[in-house]
Amino acid sequence: MSSSNRSRRVKSKTFTFHLEIDTIERLTKEAEQQGLSVNVIANRALRKYVEWDVVSERFRVASTFSSLLVKLMMWVPEEHVRELGKSQWLHEWRTVATSYYREHGIVPRIRVLELFGRYGRMFHFEQATTGSTRMLTLLHGMGRKWSLFYEGMLETMIRESFEGEVKGFSLTSTDNQVVAEISMDSLKNLQPPGDERFERARVPLSRRERQAYKSSDSSPIARMIRKRPKGIELSNIS
Repeated sequence: MSSSNRSRRVKSKTFTFHLEIDTIERLTKEAEQQGLSVNVIANRALRKYVEWDVVSERFRVASTFSSLLVKLMMWVPEEHVRELGKSQWLHEWRTVATSYYREHGIVPRIRVLELFGRYGRMFHFEQATTGSTRMLTLLHGMGRKWSLFYEGMLETMIRESFEGEVKGFSLTSTDNQVVAEISMDSLKNLQPPGDERFERARVPLSRRERQAYKSSDSSPIARMIRKRPKGIELSNIS
């Protein structure tokens, strides 16, 4: 094995769990169907818990079918869609970035896109870096209005990082994807290895950190959602 391959290996240690019999049986069955080991499946599940389940629970992230999101967006006038994307970044997504990642600038913001792309399944996220240019691609497959929504969100996200880090950017889109081309300051264009993308996430464990999250979005639709009856819960479908 080459030194480069060794350096990319993820550090691990042995840990013993006591699992319920039906959980072991289902893990074993799933591993056999996917042609993987039980250890790989279990590690994926635990990694998802610390990287996504804790985040989605604290910030009340609800998952649903993409067909419903497409239908809901049909009721939003096209001239307001970008503004809705801007509002979502300022009041929701940015809060996740600033609460869970210690770094400042655009890096933690990109990590949030990775997080929602990997686990939230709102879109397929890809990024690539060539020299001092970073390309971000969001493939969502939900139509023109959702492209406008993500354009508004990305534009707001990137403009926040202009001070000494982002020199300029451009956005292009089709009905089903949005691409951001970002010109970075070459001295600050640093990207962690893929295996360390979420390594620095801060997972809240104390009671104080698990306090109820309250959105700062004061729009009419956000107020209506917050006033829903207590008996109705928005559950995460992963």
